Amino acid sequence: MIKFKIFFDIEKEEQWLNHMLSEGWVCANVISGGFYTFKKTDNLERVIRIDFQQDLKKEERTNYKQLYEDFGWQSLKEKSYDGSYYWLKRKDGNDELFSDNDSQIAKYKRLMKHSSNWAIIFFIWLMMFYSNDNFYPFNIKDAYFTPGLWDKEGFSFVFSFLFETPLAIMRFIVPWLFFITFSMYVIMYFRYRQSIQQYTE
Repeated sequence: MIKFKIFFDIEKEEQWLNHMLSEGWVCANVISGGFYTFKKTDNLERVIRIDFQQDLKKEERTNYKQLYEDFGWQSLKEKSYDGSYYWLKRKDGNDELFSDNDSQIAKYKRLMKHSSNWAIIFFIWLMMFYSNDNFYPFNIKDAYFTPGLWDKEGFSFVFSFLFETPLAIMRFIVPWLFFITFSMYVIMYFRYRQSIQQYTE
């Protein structure tokens, strides 16, 4: 079974994957872009955890994966282009990826940094597309800049419409992408601060 689902919060994603497992569907593979492959299972005594390690070099990635495999974790994602790693393991009382508080805090720090990087990228992109004061992100028609586009007819309209549509879509969605990534940065910032309080008390 293949499911498509978009998450902006890996904790909610982890909860969903474990909920699917509790209903008899274990994740067999994670494909970039929001696609998950599931297979039916009767072995419900397992747990899925997600980690984020974007800055690992090639040798560090190899050592990182080998370390968790040695502790019984099975990787669910063949290649990680975005730094996310999905792990499956039989429940044995040691069901967390991190055994010390500093590692727990570092996880949220990595997530905060990652979301801030994306927010900065979309903010720069936003400034580029907002050079036109007449464009607002609430009406897709405003994202089309071709003069007199909506007065054209026939082939002239179809050609102009199709030609500009990719750019119009980018102009329209960039503000929303910035809002989403900035919101994720705020969420990750507060989780990072909470983790410091929780794991240093």
